[in-house]
Amino acid sequence: MSDSPVIAFLNKATDLILLNLIWILCCLPVFTAGAATVAAYYVSITSIRCGDGYVVKRFFTSFKRNFAQITPVWLGIFLAGFILTVDMLYWYRLESGFGKVMFIASAVTGFLLLIWILWIFPVFAKLEGKTGALLKNAAAFAIGYLPYTAIILLITGVAVYANLVSLVANGIMLFIGFALLIYVQSFFFYRVFMNHIDERYDDFDNPEET
Repeated sequence: MSDSPVIAFLNKATDLILLNLIWILCCLPVFTAGAATVAAYYVSITSIRCGDGYVVKRFFTSFKRNFAQITPVWLGIFLAGFILTVDMLYWYRLESGFGKVMFIASAVTGFLLLIWILWIFPVFAKLEGKTGALLKNAAAFAIGYLPYTAIILLITGVAVYANLVSLVANGIMLFIGFALLIYVQSFFFYRVFMNHIDERYDDFDNPEET
């Protein structure tokens, strides 16, 4: 009975719904959103290697472990995103050739920042090291595994577009969608990380986590 595909599907769905709820609640204070996102990736990547379950334990273990390190990074990302958005709006409204050039430059900068950000939270979830080294690793993965980056960006873009045009998608996102998106992305992150990590020393092999 435990091997039934139906039971496995229900277990996974339950875990994703729970993860989605915890992630949303932990993102509400805003400044905690970075640690919450790292924790969500940790739960998802771990589930791929070890199976489902222990969502709450795994989430808050990662949240507490990474909070101090990722929070300044997250606040920097938030500030950079705000500045770039204001910058792009300013140049977009400036009807001149120079304004168009600057808008394109800001858009390219924003795109590069975006693909870097896509890797930052999974890297902090899976790897250990100093902040600077982890940020460099995230940039290296984003460029070094460009096909994976493109797929992850496409998946994310489809989810964002769906939520811009559909109220149904909004409801799904609030119910399970954020966790589902992170889980789907995690398959690609997992394949990359396993090329760089000796699983004998992987935290997935920690009996307390499995």
